[in-house]
Amino acid sequence: MKKVLISISIIFLFGIFIYIIKTYVSIPSGVQLKIDEITTGYEGTISEKFSVRNTKPTHLKIKTATGFIEISPYQKIVDSAQIGDSLIKPEYQNFVYLKKGNGQVHKIFYTKLSLETRNHKSFPKEWKEKWMESSEWDQ
Repeated sequence: MKKVLISISIIFLFGIFIYIIKTYVSIPSGVQLKIDEITTGYEGTISEKFSVRNTKPTHLKIKTATGFIEISPYQKIVDSAQIGDSLIKPEYQNFVYLKKGNGQVHKIFYTKLSLETRNHKSFPKEWKEKWMESSEWDQ
């Protein structure tokens, strides 16, 4: 009987430990990635379109004032961009301005936000109703 109580206690404590870790320690990497993408800002010129696999381009290399960055934005941005176009990503916004060589400027959302991401406890409350066009595919 004593061994059964000890076993139950160990299982119970392990369950509490897992609950605490999941609730207070971990943020799903996908949610944190979306937050990081939205908070980051930059401005630069597109110097390369590329893919990390054997597919059509999915990434952009941007030359900024401080060096080069590589991004993987919403596919429409990659498809619309040409080498030499300018890209402006405001901080704390989920959109970019793609300035074409002919002077046209296109405003395109930067990254898709699933409803699961929007409703996650770690996603900033003030952003939950912003940039709804980036979630239309998920409704």
